[in-house]
This record gives sequence, C-alpha cells and structure tokens, in this order.
Amino acid sequence: MLKNWIVAGTIMVMLSGTNWAQTDTCEVANGSFEDDGLISDITAQEPNAWDVNVPSEKFAARTDGSWATDGSFSLFVQSQWFTAFAAGDMATVSQQVHLADVNEITFDVKMDTYSLLAWDPNIATAVMLVDGDVVWEPNGATSDLRGEYLARAYAVEDKYRDENPHTLSVGVRINVDEPGLSFERYRVRWDSIGCTLFCNGGGLLAGDFNHDCYVDINDLKLGTAVWLNEVPSYDRHNLFRDDDLPGYGTVNFFDLAMFADNWLRSSYKEDRADVVAADGHGY
Repeated sequence: MLKNWIVAGTIMVMLSGTNWAQTDTCEVANGSFEDDGLISDITAQEPNAWDVNVPSEKFAARTDGSWATDGSFSLFVQSQWFTAFAAGDMATVSQQVHLADVNEITFDVKMDTYSLLAWDPNIATAVMLVDGDVVWEPNGATSDLRGEYLARAYAVEDKYRDENPHTLSVGVRINVDEPGLSFERYRVRWDSIGCTLFCNGGGLLAGDFNHDCYVDINDLKLGTAVWLNEVPSYDRHNLFRDDDLPGYGTVNFFDLAMFADNWLRSSYKEDRADVVAADGHGY
C-alpha cells in the first residue's frame, strides 16, 4: 500500500504544478476594541466587526477605557442588578474567523464584582465559545474568580481546522437559576483577542497531518492508515473537498495529488522559499 502511495505521488508531482496549500488564517478584526472608541451601549452601536447578543433586560455592555492591555479600550460586559436569571443565560459578542492554520486563540480577560465580594464560579463565569461550544472558562477550582487572566490561550482543536468560517464568541454566562432578584453585578472585561499561527506564521500545508510544519514520511504513514477510507468532510486527511462530485469523501488519489504537491516542503514562514535540504526539511 505504501508503495502505491509513493508511485502515485511521483506521478502526481509530475502532473501537478499547482500549490494546493490551505491558506485561510485567523485574523480577529478589532480584537482590542479600539476601532470605535467609547461606546456606551453596544446593543445600540455594535463594535466594528463584532455581532452583539446581549439581552438588555439581563446584561449591559459597552467599550470601556478603565482597563486595557492593548491600546486604550476593552469590551466590558456585566450582569444587571435586580434581575432574574436562568442557568445558561449569556451575553456575548461574536465574529466569523478562519481556523485552518491557527495554533491558539490568545486573549486577556479581567473579572470582578461591583460590591467587591468574591466571584463564585458556581454562579457566573467568563466564557469563550467556538460555534456555540464553550472552549475556555476560568478554572472553577478556585472559590473566587476575581482577577486578571493575562496572556491566556485556547489551543484550537482539530475539528475546527477546516476551510469553513467559525463563530468566535466571548462574554459572560450565568450558571444557576436565579428566580429571585440578583443583588450582585458580575463584570468581565475582554481585550487583546488574537491568534497565533502554526509554523511562525507560515500556516499549515495541505498534507501536514501531524502539524509539525513539514510534509514528510511521518505524514505519509498517517495517510496510509486511512487510504481509501470514507471520512467526514472536515477530516484532515480529506484534502480534496469538492462535495459537488460523488465519492470524494474517500481518501484517494485526488487527496494524494494535493499531498504529493507539498512533499518535503516546510511551511515555516522563513522557509517558504521551499529550498529542500538533504534531510528533506527546508531551511
């Protein structure tokens, strides 16, 4: 089977002159909330690039100049006083991002309470979501979540690394039913939301299945393990994603052509001249 891959790969390299690398990258627009200056109510004026989902009867949100880690402003979201909540109530801002080549989403966040009482993680928390699924929240082992959480990162999971846009959201979530009136305000500030890319910014090449920034024998071994298998459209081995044609959910010679086109290439930003050293790695 491995011999078939190598032979077919040699043929495809000769026939193919196109670089099929996946090039979508994550660029969080207005990730530090600087574009608009002070906004007193983001439900009335949305920050540039962000979609707002803030139920005004339960939460309030604005851009704020009292705390910032990048520039002069941050996003400020808080729960309302004297309000009844249901577990799962959230206030968020969101935007579409591409995550194919993204290693981590980075950010700073600050959490405090209005009355300076402890922030009980059982009651509320700051949250980051991708496509509606929570991917980060502070460690609930502590009994008080107040404080600054600087240079935090969410390591992007493989299931989000495809050619499709994904919805990135940040905000605050209430964790318990509060059928009575809440006598505390839980306040969250978000700033410096951005991305780090694989391979020093070079991104991942199609066929770099193990995400080590090289397309080499290690990736070939992973490819042979699923050769001719039916896989989901988002599977990283499914390099050729033309859903308009039947049978291309199979890892086959169309995927191999894309793999072969990047054979022995490095995707490190400084290596993109594609000079291949004797060990197969471009330096």
